[in-house]
Amino acid sequence: MDILINNPIKISIDTIEIDEHWPSLKLYISIDIEKSGFELKNVSEAWFECHVFDSFIKDLQLSKFAVFKDMNDNFKLEIDIKKNKMCWISLKKDINENISKSEGYERIDLDDRDNILNAFIAYPKWW
Repeated sequence: MDILINNPIKISIDTIEIDEHWPSLKLYISIDIEKSGFELKNVSEAWFECHVFDSFIKDLQLSKFAVFKDMNDNFKLEIDIKKNKMCWISLKKDINENISKSEGYERIDLDDRDNILNAFIAYPKWW
């Protein structure tokens, strides 16, 4: 795993491809949730601009509203530490424009924010 978050839910992120001409990353994102008899596994692939990655880390460090979203708005992870809230959204359109969407909200605290921040900081950036 390039990035692994275990709390409040399990999110694992792995690099599939990089584009040096348009500084960006294609990432494989897996979200696994098991709680109260409910199980969900969401898997997606998406391209993220490197500056979005950097902005997400900077905003987390400053305890600001932080957003990690892909270029096509198909995946988004939002951290709002002032409201103690994490939100994630993942959607997929097929060739007929049908949409499948998964999303969730979790309560977080400063320890959760720090764990998420440290997971992103530990990513071996090439840019």
